[in-house]
Amino acid sequence: MKTSSKRAVRAPAKSSQVDELPFAGAQSALLDALLLGAAPVKPKAARSAKLKARILAQAVAPAPKAAPKRKPAIITIPASDEGWFEALPKIHIKQVYTDGTAESYLVRLEPGARAPAHDHPGDEECVVLEGSVRYIGGSTLNAGDYEAVLEGAHHTELVSDTGALVYLRYSQPLSSYLQL
Repeated sequence: MKTSSKRAVRAPAKSSQVDELPFAGAQSALLDALLLGAAPVKPKAARSAKLKARILAQAVAPAPKAAPKRKPAIITIPASDEGWFEALPKIHIKQVYTDGTAESYLVRLEPGARAPAHDHPGDEECVVLEGSVRYIGGSTLNAGDYEAVLEGAHHTELVSDTGALVYLRYSQPLSSYLQL
């Protein structure tokens, strides 16, 4: 009866284990000799031109653009007296936010304040925070009331008999609504 004495050879699990094999040094020397002894092969002209063009294109490509400056995720405006200015007699405003187009304001109206009639080239949102305001021949808004005035609407003169603090958001710059 004949028995086979074949031994199974397994490849190493990791490349770092190759150096531990008894023939690793000889294999490395043989590989070095083959690589260094081989004559360079010149690529075909068309292939060489494509490779050169690709390398040059990468070398002269514009640098990647810097990431845009990120806006802060939360903006807090203190309730201080800073930033307020008199837009009209007895009406002080403070811009609290703009995205470059839309603008948000706090508006403080003293008792007896009046704002002229005006057209709306864009939308306006209004929340009365304190006091009250009224439009001549139109609505009266008290603390807590909300009003949306859409593009194309006409506002009559605004009056505040008691004084008021109002939050306004305009879909366009305030200067397109009123000439200040």
